[in-house]
Amino acid sequence: MVATATPTDDRKRLAVTYREAGDALGVCERIVWQLVKDGELKAVRFGRAVRIPVAELERFIADRTANA
Repeated sequence: MVATATPTDDRKRLAVTYREAGDALGVCERIVWQLVKDGELKAVRFGRAVRIPVAELERFIADRTANA
């Protein structure tokens, strides 16, 4: 499971910002942008806001550990 900032009502967040995704992966925000651009991570747009689904981060890590 990806560690993310907990909202005030303590429900699990379904999507995170590029910065939060980078923090969770241990990389900079720019690398997350590049992964999305290259199609390795999927992002979701909500109006002007763009978020990375937590499930997508978990899939990304699972794929990388399975191929390691």
